Amino acid sequence: MRRIGVGLLGLGTVGTGVFKTLESNRDVIVKRTGLWFEVRGILVRDTGKQRRVAGIQSLLTTRFERLLEQKVEVVLEAIGGVEPARTYVERALVAGCHVVTANKELIAKHGVELERLARQKGVQLLYEASVGGGIPILGSVRHLLKSNRIHRFSAILNGTTNYILTKMESEQVSFAQALADAQGRGYAEADPSADVDGVDAAYKLAILGRLAFETTIPPAEISCRGIRDIALSELALARLLGYRIKLLALGVQYGEKGPISLQVGPTLLPLSHPLARIEGVHNAVRLEGDVVQDVMLVGHGAGEKPTASAMAEDLCNVFLLPGDRQDSLAAATLLPPDAGGSRFLFLETRESIPAEAIPALRETLRRIGLAVIDMAVQPKDGNCVAMILRRWDPSYPSVLLAELGFNVSRVIDRPVFGVGIEETAEAMLETTIS
Repeated sequence: MRRIGVGLLGLGTVGTGVFKTLESNRDVIVKRTGLWFEVRGILVRDTGKQRRVAGIQSLLTTRFERLLEQKVEVVLEAIGGVEPARTYVERALVAGCHVVTANKELIAKHGVELERLARQKGVQLLYEASVGGGIPILGSVRHLLKSNRIHRFSAILNGTTNYILTKMESEQVSFAQALADAQGRGYAEADPSADVDGVDAAYKLAILGRLAFETTIPPAEISCRGIRDIALSELALARLLGYRIKLLALGVQYGEKGPISLQVGPTLLPLSHPLARIEGVHNAVRLEGDVVQDVMLVGHGAGEKPTASAMAEDLCNVFLLPGDRQDSLAAATLLPPDAGGSRFLFLETRESIPAEAIPALRETLRRIGLAVIDMAVQPKDGNCVAMILRRWDPSYPSVLLAELGFNVSRVIDRPVFGVGIEETAEAMLETTIS
């Protein structure tokens, strides 16, 4: 049995989960790997703080140098954010330590340069836990799909927003109420901006896209839209039309080594689509390859145990699996968000619209040349109307308002997955290949 020294950076939710996992599942790890992982030091900001783990006081330090003095072979980074995490990771790699991290922001922004440094020093940098928590998404792409060209993936990558949207729809509560509930349960931070504004999902999309499409992807260039403006009436009308709204992360590559489209935003999914059925804090990723066709992975995307599980698996894989052989990545050609395809248009009016008005509204739209797939008004003569338009143009809202004559207080448009996005992607893919 081989004993391996481990240094742990941070003892918050994730760090505590990792420490507990290594202690409680030591027998399982030893039996399956022959490796005995021994945490020899834990870097924290305050050694006097009350901890949820007993018997660790002698391991705590506020000095990174002391951690390296304990002859550690692997450093587990569970701090989060860019700094000081980036500095610590760089120092660990330079010192010849393998690094395992769950830090999606760090890997999205600086993963390429850190991986290059790891290769130069002959060590590994693994970050399975940075995307999808306990779901083995990156491992599936890296180790299980070597013979495939992945040309598209669609995913729910943020458990907080999925929980909020699920609660709003199932319990008929507002965004503010659902967010407060998520914060009370520990699913959302006191400042939830990274989650509800789509930034967290964009970081994960950048990491997954870089691995799947073998190209560098600056996260700042990903089209990103959050869920703050979603109202109950919008969710209800989308459901009435046969759709659910999810914060969807979508990546498409148009042909081998071709341009890439990446976007995060509220998207309508047909009720029959497998991602439409993902509830609560669960994450899910649907990968589409040229040989394997469809692969879908579902599981808990965040939290102490799922994230700790992914980091512990990476820790084992450092010594059991071959390292990443990818020496260089091409720069991505990122396409602007597709403004065409089918679109969901939601109008909130200052007057009531009876259901009997739908035929006349359809005729008006047909007369001005807009193809309507379906349309609905809020039940009981409400003040909201929604429609699915087959082809979209950014000029349509102003045309519609002028023709319909509504006194509108709010206009929202969202992409419809499975009607417009997939059709457009397939057409572009076929054109590029041919």
